[in-house]
Amino acid sequence: MSHNPPPIAPALQPLLASARPSRTALLCGIARARHQLLDGGEVFSDPLALDILGPELASQVHQWAHDHGPEGRLSDRGSFSEAMRGALAARSRIAEDTLRAAVADGAIQYVVLGAGLDTFALRRSQWPQGLARVFEVDHPATQAWKQQLAGAAGLGMPAGASHVPVDFERQDFMEQLLACGLDPRERTVFAWLGVSMYLASAAVRATFARIGARMAPGSVLVFDYVRRPASWELGRRLALGLMARRFRRMGEPWHCFLADAELQALLAECGFAPADVISAQDIMRTLLAARPASRLQKAMGGLLGGVVRARVAARSGTVSPP
Repeated sequence: MSHNPPPIAPALQPLLASARPSRTALLCGIARARHQLLDGGEVFSDPLALDILGPELASQVHQWAHDHGPEGRLSDRGSFSEAMRGALAARSRIAEDTLRAAVADGAIQYVVLGAGLDTFALRRSQWPQGLARVFEVDHPATQAWKQQLAGAAGLGMPAGASHVPVDFERQDFMEQLLACGLDPRERTVFAWLGVSMYLASAAVRATFARIGARMAPGSVLVFDYVRRPASWELGRRLALGLMARRFRRMGEPWHCFLADAELQALLAECGFAPADVISAQDIMRTLLAARPASRLQKAMGGLLGGVVRARVAARSGTVSPP
């Protein structure tokens, strides 16, 4: 059964009508907040997910959940909203679990590429012991919008966390990070979630190459991607087209689709060891196992490639950035 989203249109319209902040960043932020309210944060606990939306929108999302109670979650079963909410929660959980494991193994820096409304940097008490620096990288307009929302909620960046504004079309994100204090000699975790599919393939390769060439061996990149269906997968191609159309209508079309073998070859070319791919099916069997997968979730699982963990390999040669 499909379910209409909460009545937040008045608060959303000014932002969605603007070309400056990311529309998908806003909708992902709402999905993370709804995961806390409807699902009790059972996959990914984020105590600031509601606050970062700003007082007005947070109040509307919270009021909708209060008014609907348990029925809100039940009526949402099988909807596109629920399927995406689960996927977003799972990828955030994987990224932060990966960070904790890497810090225990000696990593001391965390970079969130395309941070959107991610709240990790603000959750200083949840930083694993040994993590020294956190960098949030995003477009200057999206960062300014997020800082306004955070300020209205009384949230501020703690010591050790930095905003790194980058216009990805005009600036090299790695050079900006280095200028803001990133130490390439230290092992670092990069989280790059919900971004690769919106970029041209050349930009995805450039991101891989810059990290693979500049960062210390053992650094980890966690990212998600959209799997390109094989020519014979007609049903998946159709479903992928329908999903991509949703985002194109929002003004943020998908551009990059990768086959599994193509992805592994690209990462190897850019200086990474063989990657660990956590498929959507793996996620449904583990992190999302508490609830049976809906038909829509199963269908989407064949399209979304899942979450990838790739480690910068020990260098026997060099990888030249493009």
